Amino acid sequence: MIPRWKLKRELTRLLSNSAKFPASFTTWLFGAGYYDFFLSGRVQQEPGEVDASPRRAVYLMFPSKGLLASHERSLRYLLRKNIATTVVSNFPLSPEDKNRVLALCHRYIERPNFGYDFGGYRDGLLSMGDELASLEQLVLLNDSSWFPITDKTDWLDQVEALNVDFAGAASNYGMSRPDPESYRSIKVDYRTDHPNFHYCSYALSFSSRTLSHPGFLRYWKKFPLSNSKKRTVRRGEIGLTRWAISNGLTHGATFDSAMIPEKLASLEEARLRHIAEMLIIMDDRKLRQLQARVESQLAAMPKLDLIGFILTAAARKGVSYATAEFNIFECGFPFLKKSPLWMEQDTSQKTLDLLERLNTPASLEALFEARTFLTRL
Repeated sequence: MIPRWKLKRELTRLLSNSAKFPASFTTWLFGAGYYDFFLSGRVQQEPGEVDASPRRAVYLMFPSKGLLASHERSLRYLLRKNIATTVVSNFPLSPEDKNRVLALCHRYIERPNFGYDFGGYRDGLLSMGDELASLEQLVLLNDSSWFPITDKTDWLDQVEALNVDFAGAASNYGMSRPDPESYRSIKVDYRTDHPNFHYCSYALSFSSRTLSHPGFLRYWKKFPLSNSKKRTVRRGEIGLTRWAISNGLTHGATFDSAMIPEKLASLEEARLRHIAEMLIIMDDRKLRQLQARVESQLAAMPKLDLIGFILTAAARKGVSYATAEFNIFECGFPFLKKSPLWMEQDTSQKTLDLLERLNTPASLEALFEARTFLTRL
């Protein structure tokens, strides 16, 4: 038998020299093993006050500013839906904040911040052990979005109405990504066979059929944890979606991207112009250049061109970000991504403006949190 200390030493040495290998290969080979062997001992678990239920959730948060009112709002929503939640925190909570969380959850897990959202989801899911296969439903949520930001729709009711094995709030890469300069002639053909198609990981739901599939737990046990966001997306969001589709599981999103063209066509030009003005575009130089060029032309832009511009932004940047104005006010979408606050000055201001105009208890709560965050930057 090799002593444990020696095994750790040799594995540490091997990992420290991993720059000699392609990063993706190192992640695939060592990711989960490195975490399970070296970091999992720092994971702490406590029982919460909520009884077990056949409907479960893992709610992942990174409360670097402490427990927020919006965190508690999400947890109260799950509790109202008779879901027993495992809260996973990638940041230590104060004793006071932890007690508030314990009152709203079935289990609390505090872990090292490794592996992005899929790392946290994995710990929460694996903590359920043999219970997992007998559950009716498992929901995965994280605090990258304010949720529920509006009560015009009930997301879990929408999931139930879909009646699929694997559901997301929204999908990405279902629409082909056009050249921004071709926005006037864009044709939307929503499909799920693009190699990068996936359901966005900030809100996912799995049916009993999925949870009892022997490959589901195996996928999570072997998941190659990484602190590379790009690799986490590829192995996580894309990998999980491809796994579900390849295993014949039914799937869908509560926000139906295929309906966007028809819904936009039903709106008045003045409303379309405002939606176009409020597009949230990040990390896309060509699309931002187009946005800057047409900004002064929106007042005179024909209706079909306005629709084409909006659809181009949605196709290239994803509906979870680009069309937040349309999603929330026209469709009652209950999620609003937080990251535009700190990405660009215009995306930050648009997010604040949207929250202020929404004027719901949840949005005003989020507006306070957003302004507080920005004053600390």
